[in-house]
Amino acid sequence: MARFDLCERLYYVLGSGHLDTNCDTRIPVHNRLRLMMGATALLYLGPLLAGLGGFGWQTVPAFVAIFLLWTLILRPSTWPKTRADWQNPAALTRLLTQSTMQVLLVSICFGIGRGLGGVMATLPPFPVLLPIAISFLAIPLCRLMWDPNKAEATDRFLDTAIAEISATATGVPPQRSDARALTAQLLAPLQALPDATDDAEIARHLRAMAAHVDPSDVAHVLLSSAQSGTAGSIGMRALILHATDLRHSVPLAGLGVQARILPLIAADPDMILMFALRSLAQLRDDAAVWPDCATPTALRARAATAGPDAAAALLALADLTASLSPQKDADGSGQPGA
Repeated sequence: MARFDLCERLYYVLGSGHLDTNCDTRIPVHNRLRLMMGATALLYLGPLLAGLGGFGWQTVPAFVAIFLLWTLILRPSTWPKTRADWQNPAALTRLLTQSTMQVLLVSICFGIGRGLGGVMATLPPFPVLLPIAISFLAIPLCRLMWDPNKAEATDRFLDTAIAEISATATGVPPQRSDARALTAQLLAPLQALPDATDDAEIARHLRAMAAHVDPSDVAHVLLSSAQSGTAGSIGMRALILHATDLRHSVPLAGLGVQARILPLIAADPDMILMFALRSLAQLRDDAAVWPDCATPTALRARAATAGPDAAAALLALADLTASLSPQKDADGSGQPGA
């Protein structure tokens, strides 16, 4: 249904020049294109007739002005819009290039007309204003059939539609992808800190980021770095501090961040102790986070290979998690209890 709706909207956009939901207002694309081609042909017919009529090259500037006016009205996006744009050298270069192209087009049409007039050995009897008026007439006729503002809206709609289709294929919305890219950029200075940096300094960096990025994006980027082995000590400590921050209990709910951290810190006794103590403190303060914790079985298995302090904290965390999840049995298998 969604794909059909997208195709319908594309038909309206391309067929009528604007987004419409009224089935009775459809205009076939080929008819609109033919009308546009006919109106645009008048633009080039003017200088051709001027050359055919034997008028001098002094008429060329008038046609160049008409051609430039046509681009200004029908293609406003190619022209600078603000004073700052006019002062941009790149914009001025594009304008100069565009003007040169219009001079070349007018000269070619005018030259062809002069050549045809020479072959005919006669000059049609019409005033110089006639070819100028014909070229100028192309501007309002094209404008009647083509709204450049709606055309820009169409381009934006198509870009959005393509982005949505790509997002459907990748499973990541484009807005979320951009947000995660920004998060990665903001985390780069933090991850570049020396390993001797204390936890308070890391926490200050994370708090400074909080006003600009979503906590779930921070967790995603840090987890991705940890899973790829590029997080380092600073990245892993930042992940633990972020995941066990009480302010993030609600934004990170349901993501299972703590459960995903546990296998990543198995080889670091200090990291295990930090994780166990902070997770235990968080769970004691907010029992609602227990669904995101590792299962009691996983915690007890990790405690069996940890140091005495970390093992005690992990076992306490396992017992507390088990007591807060009565629907799970003691081994965390998820089977209903007796």
